[in-house]
Amino acid sequence: MKEQLFWDGNKRTSTICANKIMIENGNGIIKVPDNKLEQFMKLLSKYYTTNKKEEITQFIYDYCIEGIEFE
Repeated sequence: MKEQLFWDGNKRTSTICANKIMIENGNGIIKVPDNKLEQFMKLLSKYYTTNKKEEITQFIYDYCIEGIEFE
């Protein structure tokens, strides 16, 4: 299990870092829609307890990347 000392702080910091990398590479940004936040938090918690990233990764691709179109 991973440790996450500050729930909101770690999430905000990691989102900023991820968006910097995405913008630099022309890949849009990551933004969790308000109406999907509860589902995102559940999947994130599941990832932290199981270390299985497939569900949270698919969720991010499906709902959280803006500024780029996937075919």
